[in-house]
Amino acid sequence: MADPSPRLLAQSGVGICHADLAVFQQPWWLEIARGSAKYRELEVRRDGIVVGSLAFIVVTNRFGNKLGFPPIWSHLGGPVVSHDLDTQDRATVIRELISQLPANISLRFVCTSDSPDADVVRLEFKRVGFSHDTEVTYLQYPGDQGILERLSGESRRQIASAPKRVEIVDVDADEFIEFYDTNLRASGKQSYAPLRSARDLIVKGRAREAPQVRVIAARQAKGGPLDAAIAYAWDKKRYYLWMVTHRRTSGAGQSKPHPHAGKYLILDGTEDARRRGLIFDADGATTEGSQTLYRDRLKFPRAEHRDVFFRDTGMYALYKGLRLKLRAQSTKYERGK
Repeated sequence: MADPSPRLLAQSGVGICHADLAVFQQPWWLEIARGSAKYRELEVRRDGIVVGSLAFIVVTNRFGNKLGFPPIWSHLGGPVVSHDLDTQDRATVIRELISQLPANISLRFVCTSDSPDADVVRLEFKRVGFSHDTEVTYLQYPGDQGILERLSGESRRQIASAPKRVEIVDVDADEFIEFYDTNLRASGKQSYAPLRSARDLIVKGRAREAPQVRVIAARQAKGGPLDAAIAYAWDKKRYYLWMVTHRRTSGAGQSKPHPHAGKYLILDGTEDARRRGLIFDADGATTEGSQTLYRDRLKFPRAEHRDVFFRDTGMYALYKGLRLKLRAQSTKYERGK
């Protein structure tokens, strides 16, 4: 049987409503984010209609380990199930999806905990041998106090005074990606995933009939160098701080980067989210520095712990163990110098 069209799925009343998914799991996003990697999408069907899916890509590292995770630039993944099924059927579909995951690949998924299925997802991942961890993200709801309302003293003054020295401008995909790449190189780093795909996601997200991507930057003078830039992506519920970058150096004749340009862009993002009636989501705070920024400096009122599920093959577990051991030995050597 041929796959039913999206129109038929909508008319059936039980198919997946893609417009209700997180932006990182919508078909237009996945089509670009999958890139040239090996893409797999597990499915569960009822009467020929897709009622559950689980997408991931598979890559092979230089040591021959096969690794599976959501498509690049997609910070959330995991099972997608039709909301028109009842609770028991949804649990069955989730079990069927997770049971299909291959055992010969090391897998990792970051899933939202803000879902009626979160408990079932945890149970089913653990049932097939996945380990569970969490990562924190920080939120501001539309009805919460804004950043300037909850800050005081010097912290408030730093951000409130930024408009006197910094202007916010919209930038296109090419300018943002070039700026992002330049800042990575200045830090001695390189992108973990092809920047071409990120650029295409920005172009597509901005060109949609109902746009889902916005890119803004801060600079101190018209025509001057950018100090910081942020790409935001959103869906029907959340407004995600998707990509962020800061200028690291001052070229000849350039001013130093404004120290609070990034905070000013976050302020603008939270206010844009509020106008749209969306939850502002910092989209993960996986470093001590980012947690300090959102929790302590910007005093975000809410913290949410995403679920992280991972299952390693024996070979990859050995590789990770050796890597950690070598890193510990290197750190010990550096401290003893």
